[in-house]
Amino acid sequence: MMIKFNLFNLILLSYTITCMGGKRSAPPNVIVFMTDDMGWADVGYHSDHVLTPNIDTLAADGIILNQYYTQPLCSPSRGALLTGVHPIHTGLQNCVILDTQPIGLPLHFKLWPQYLKQYDYATHIVGKWHLGHMQREHTPTYRGFDSHVGFWSAYETYFNHTNCDFRNRCGLDFRHNMDLITNASGVYSTHYFTDRCRHVIDNHNQSKPLFLYMPYQSLHSAALNRTLEAPQEYIDKFGHIESDYRRRLAAMAYAMDESIGDIVERLNANNMLENSIIIFITDNGGDPVHLFGNGGLNWPLRGSKVHLFEGGVRVPAFIWSPLLNKSGYVSDAMIHVTDLLPTVLDAINSTGIHDEANIYGVSQWSTLSNQKRPVRWEIIHNVDPVWNMSAIRWYDWKLVQSPIPPYRVDGDSRTHFAYQGGISIDTQTYWALQMSDRLSCKASKVLSLMGRRADYNVLQGSVVECPEPPLPGEVATCDRSLCLFNVRDDPCERRDLLAETEPEFVDFLWSKLVEFNRTAVPPLSLVPLDPKGDPRLHNNSWINWLDNDVDMGADGQY
Repeated sequence: MMIKFNLFNLILLSYTITCMGGKRSAPPNVIVFMTDDMGWADVGYHSDHVLTPNIDTLAADGIILNQYYTQPLCSPSRGALLTGVHPIHTGLQNCVILDTQPIGLPLHFKLWPQYLKQYDYATHIVGKWHLGHMQREHTPTYRGFDSHVGFWSAYETYFNHTNCDFRNRCGLDFRHNMDLITNASGVYSTHYFTDRCRHVIDNHNQSKPLFLYMPYQSLHSAALNRTLEAPQEYIDKFGHIESDYRRRLAAMAYAMDESIGDIVERLNANNMLENSIIIFITDNGGDPVHLFGNGGLNWPLRGSKVHLFEGGVRVPAFIWSPLLNKSGYVSDAMIHVTDLLPTVLDAINSTGIHDEANIYGVSQWSTLSNQKRPVRWEIIHNVDPVWNMSAIRWYDWKLVQSPIPPYRVDGDSRTHFAYQGGISIDTQTYWALQMSDRLSCKASKVLSLMGRRADYNVLQGSVVECPEPPLPGEVATCDRSLCLFNVRDDPCERRDLLAETEPEFVDFLWSKLVEFNRTAVPPLSLVPLDPKGDPRLHNNSWINWLDNDVDMGADGQY
């Protein structure tokens, strides 16, 4: 039977009136936790074997963003977060910024810290940058941050803090502002970053509000060979996971979760938590396979990192704050990573972003804080002319074209090596362990001191349920044609409805992609690698190799 649509009536539904939420006179502290390559089932509240008690507690007491969408790759997501601009307008619609590529997030775009500086915020970043470093002007402290402790590139080892690119060119990439940190070898990066956050909070001048951006290294693998690193005591905690990859990922997640609990505790100890907004997100879906596979799990969503299937772009997220008028619920409002900047600016009573060109994001503050009607009904997931990949979600409908790049694979992530071996713990024992961890974690104790208590039953509302899967061979690959899914009824994208749908509706969705792409800028990824960026030419360290005062050595050749 042909699925029919009245396009006029559907378009009328797109008109939504929003109301401003309540504001505080003192601007709130803003803390953004961004994890790396965390899949849908890599948080405790979506898992039957991973433990993240602090994340679970804050999510249950806050608002779970159950329809939160990001970009399918790292640099595009980070650029979209910090600018509020869609990657097709920043040139980051294809691939990531490679370590020796002389490109970066274009300098004319204004970032979170630059907006917040207008309201006298102190601004700090602790962790991963990955938005360009070929010149110092592209690094964090030249783009509005007061300080940066972390690394500029895509990944590094967790204990010795070196990065080896895909040509095995290795160098130290661990910095305090512009200076290399040379005395941290052997210190686990998550612990180092946590200590830095404690220092920032303890030494913060509370006459100003604080913006702390914490893009964790976890759960990204440490190197091309899928190296997953965590202290042994964390790995030992997950002996019930038989897969070594999955066990190590769970250990990395637990250490990161512990870090979040420590930071929340320190905010409360400094009387800063009551006037804070905490946002938890990840840059893209988990990566069960591929060169950098980390054993991530997006089950039951289809696909993974880099994909435009849900497993690559729909990820765990929540917002927590005492300033929310309503909390302790699961929101099904459609939210895009670019929405977070205007949402926070709305929360601090700013209107400045409305004057900026190309802002794709919309404020979700009133929608979330007051549980109002959604303000977004459409997301352009991407239009990538290099890999010929594109996708749009419009209300419940998702049209995709070639959602998997040529070098990736599709499939149920439970069939990949990451999940092989199973779990040697029964459900009841796991649940008891999970609840014990939740009730005793630092976030839970802090909430108790604040007179709050997380209702963990809320977490059940975020579970994704899928219809029965088709028989083997019946799942559309979408590699040579368009596919159309109803992701509300079929969030696992198992049933392609293209053949059952009126062509006029498909043409309508496709025309939206075409029209949006007319405003695109050329992809920066087409810029070739520069051999002068090789760290072996610079005392085995990654530097701003295009700056005039840098000694290139040997004319940058090898």
